[in-house]
Parts: sequence; C-alpha cells; structure tokens
Amino acid sequence: MKLNQWKLLVMLAAIASITFFTSCKDDDNKTKTEEKAATKTEKVTQFALDVLQEFYLWSSEIPKVDVTKIKDPIAMVDSIKYSADHWTTLTDDAAGLTSNFAGEGTSFGYSLGVYLFSYTSTQCYAVVQFVYPGTPAEKAGIKRGDLILQINSTNITTSNYTDLFYTSSITLGMASLSGNTISLNGTKIPLTASTMYQEPVNTYKVIDKGTYKIGYLCYTDYTLKSNQKLIDVFKSFKTAGVTDVVLDLRYNRGGYSLSAQLLSSILAPSSIVDGKQIYLQQTWNDKYAAYWKSKGTDLNEYYKDSYTYEDEDKNKVTLSTKDANMNLSKLYVLVSGNTASASEATITGLSPYISVTTIGEQTSGKYCGGIVFTPADIYENPDKDLDNWGIYSMVYRYSDKNGNTPCMPDGFTPTYKVEDNPFDGYSMGDEKEPLLAKALELITGIPSTKAKTKGLMFTPKVLKNSVNRSGKLHDKLIELPGRYQFK
Repeated sequence: MKLNQWKLLVMLAAIASITFFTSCKDDDNKTKTEEKAATKTEKVTQFALDVLQEFYLWSSEIPKVDVTKIKDPIAMVDSIKYSADHWTTLTDDAAGLTSNFAGEGTSFGYSLGVYLFSYTSTQCYAVVQFVYPGTPAEKAGIKRGDLILQINSTNITTSNYTDLFYTSSITLGMASLSGNTISLNGTKIPLTASTMYQEPVNTYKVIDKGTYKIGYLCYTDYTLKSNQKLIDVFKSFKTAGVTDVVLDLRYNRGGYSLSAQLLSSILAPSSIVDGKQIYLQQTWNDKYAAYWKSKGTDLNEYYKDSYTYEDEDKNKVTLSTKDANMNLSKLYVLVSGNTASASEATITGLSPYISVTTIGEQTSGKYCGGIVFTPADIYENPDKDLDNWGIYSMVYRYSDKNGNTPCMPDGFTPTYKVEDNPFDGYSMGDEKEPLLAKALELITGIPSTKAKTKGLMFTPKVLKNSVNRSGKLHDKLIELPGRYQFK
C-alpha cells in the first residue's frame, strides 16, 4: 500500500511539473506574441511620425511622441494632426486605399445621403443622390430621389447604417414621402455588391435652348481612368456645336490633381493653354519649400494639352486634350457641401482666367493636396512589419496664379444660392432640376418655370460623419504616384 501511495505521489508530481512547464511555455509564447505586436506597433507609429514630422504641411505642429507608449497608431495620427486638418489618414490597407482612389472597389453603385428623423432619435432614413452607370443599383432600377427606410427588414439606425455601403448583400426596404411622413411602401430591392470601376463621368448631354447649345456634365470623382472619357465627352460637345457648359460637381468630393488639371485645360481659353499659363501653385512646409527650390523643382501646375504619366497600375499613358478644348470665357458650376478638394481646385484654378458662376450651396473648404506615402517611398529597406501600411498626408496648400486660395477655410459661397434637393425626384441632367434650371436661366436669359417638386415639409437632419457612398475619394486632392521622390 505504501508503495502504491509513493507511485501516486510521483505521478502527481510529474503531472504538476508538466503542467507547470507547459504553462511557462504558454506564457513565454504569449509574451513573445505580445512583444512582437508591440514592436510592430512601434514601427508603424514611427513610420507615421517620420512622415508627419518631415513632409506634413503642418509639420511644426507635430509633437514628440514616445512610440513605446502608443497602443493605436491610427488613433495617434488623428489626435496629433493639425486641428484644421480633417483629411490626413493612416491606414493598414494602402492597397485598398489606392484601389478606391482609382474608382475601383466593391459597391452597390449608389450614392446616398443619410438623415436622422430627429436629433433625439437614432433612427435614420436614406435618399439616393445618384447611381453609377452599369452598377447593381442601376440595374435594379434605383434612381435619384428614392427613399430607403429599412435594411434586411430592420429599421436603419446610427448603429447599422454603414451596412448600406459595406455589406456584400442587402435587401432594401423602400419608402415614400407624404408631407411629414416617410413610411414603407412595400417595395423590397435585393442587391449584391460587385467589384468594379465606378464610372464618374456620370451623366452628359447636349441641351438645345433656342440659339444655345449647352453641354451638361455630371462628374462625380476625379479618377485617372476617367481622363480619356472626359476628352471624348468634350470632343462630342464640340462636334455638336456646344456654346456653353454646365459642370455639375455637387457630389464630387475630389480625386487626382492631374485629372483636375486636365479637365481645367479642356475648359480654359485655348490661348491660356497654348501659353502654358499657371493653373495652380503649391505651398509646402518651410523645409520642403526650401528643398524643392534647391533642387530646381517647379511646384507650379500649368495649363497644357499634352499629358504623359504612369497610372495606378504603372501603365504609361499619353493623352492630348487639344481637340477637346472648349475655349470658354465663362463656366457654370453646380456645387454643394459635397463639392470638395479637386473640385474646389478646378474652380480656383480657372477663376482668374474666365467667369466662373457657382450655383447651389456652400462648398466643403478642402484647400490642400496630399500624397499617399508607403514605407517604400521613404525608406531604402522597408521593414516587412510595415507591409500594406500607408498614410495619406497633406503636403501642400494650393492657390491660384495670384497666390489666392478663395475656398480657404470654409469653401466657396455660391454666386446663386439654390438648395440641392435630391428628394425632388428629378434625375441628374433634367432641365427641371432646380440647380440646372437656374444655370439654363442664366445662360439663356429665359426665366425657368418653377419646378413642381416633392417639397419636404420639414428640414432634413443630416447624420454627421456619415459616408455618402462606398469609396475613399472623399475630400481628397491626390498627387500622381511617383511625381515626387523623397528618399
């Protein structure tokens, strides 16, 4: 019996030892994992700081940071960037960010405004601002002015409204407006998101009004892939004998600076383009202003009719705008609070040379341009832990040829204030749509007939910080990849 007891004690001791050493090994593995994660976090934090302290437009505002104490580098960037900067962003998906800048991504293909029923309620509803051509939303018959009240038979709230943009499939509960009431109308529309290029040359047409031929273009994103399409559209306008142009930028929140330069060169007087006059000037931080000067780098952008560049896929592209130039002396631009960045740069650059009449609502006030920095852009041998990290950083303020930035800080006040009302049911390019109707009246001198609309009996309460569509071009003025070499 004593022998058996002794054997039992030995066995228990062995089990205890195994458990102890296994526990120690687990603790060691956990510690190593935590240390590895901490080291990666420190590297990412240092990468963000290296960009902000070196290239950032407001680099002098960036404080010293102990990287060992940072748990969330993305939150850190948000907390230390200049207070007026709403645009600089750190991401762990630089590839996805670049794809979105290209106008590509997984989406249902609509742009929505999201509203609260009241400031004390969490319940929301959405209204369709426009749809991209050829997308699941357009194929399902969704159009501007359609109202959405439910997602998968559940009311839209501040907690789930992002599902309108970022889920792979969805069933929309459609609604109707009657006076002060928005209620379900029994229509349900299933949608499956598709990975695609969303064509920003959204709607274009020639409107005949007496002796006037008016070219109308609704342009929603400044993407490099849209450059050829812009040229083709304005060539067709010239062939049709267009005398005046209405450029609808009310939902264009930005994109590539080169696309803004190209579009402006199409619209500008031919003498300005032929003379390669200044389109925009760039003002960098003090260090880089001196650096570019020492390198002989010209920070001005010029009107021109020939473009050669590498696109996002590293393909060489050569384009000419010569046959598309409209030689305008005046331009009518439709604007709203969703008009930002590259759109505001277009207005800024053209205004010293031609009469630009803006119609709509106050624009966003995005007055600077940025670059997407990856570790490969600033380090000779980037650390593997930094793979796919990137930071979209503001690096310059833009101004017109005279050094003025008229959209800073609060955007452009429209020449003619007209409310953008997607609830009215008029599609983009409809002559009765209030903003376009006002432009046609100003061009022709013929008073527009008061449009009959689905006038709201209440003031919509915008859900602050809500996205208005899937994509990351919002408030972006993006420099061409590889234009500047920093290493």
